[in-house]
Amino acid sequence: MSALVLRAILFLVLGVLAAGSFGCRPAAPGVSLENLSWEQIAAQARGQTVNLAMWQGDPFINAYMRDYVAPALLTHHGVTLRLLPGQGGDLVSTLMTEIEARKAASEIDLMWINGETFYQLRQLKALYGPFTDRLPNARYVDFASEFIGVDFQQPVGGMECPWGGAQLVAIYHEQRVPSPPRTRAALAAWVRAHPGRFTFDSSFTGMSFLKSLLYEI
Repeated sequence: MSALVLRAILFLVLGVLAAGSFGCRPAAPGVSLENLSWEQIAAQARGQTVNLAMWQGDPFINAYMRDYVAPALLTHHGVTLRLLPGQGGDLVSTLMTEIEARKAASEIDLMWINGETFYQLRQLKALYGPFTDRLPNARYVDFASEFIGVDFQQPVGGMECPWGGAQLVAIYHEQRVPSPPRTRAALAAWVRAHPGRFTFDSSFTGMSFLKSLLYEI
């Protein structure tokens, strides 16, 4: 495990609240922290910089990471957090190029990734791990849960750590809809009976809603 990954692991314990998972880059050759205590790892991380590649499409998440997480990490742990735009295929392409070029260390220390990207990076052997058992706060994570322990139909195997969860919430007007549908089947019946009264957005949230319908149907 390289000093780069060391810095990334220190950041993981902050438990940033957003949907997704973190993956770490492989270690540099000849560097190992396996026998160090967490206190020693944290001490070595001081004064270093973490390059975090993440989706930056949500201004609220961006502000949270920039205005709260980064200052807190610097104040409490002496680690500078540098946020880099990057997601999906861009990350896969970047790491594939670095591997082919036999770079000793990546420009990316830590990544916020989804299941598809996690699967692709596993195929490339582009992630360091298993590492989650080194995190003190990992004892609070139920890795046995299928929602956490399996990502894109493969066991995570300690190669990524969740950093939050998301839940879809339907909003209704209680005076206009005093008895809202409570199941997907009831929702389908309600929509058919009330054309033009139900809607959802066409962005990530709306697409996630459609996918949840497909899973059940």
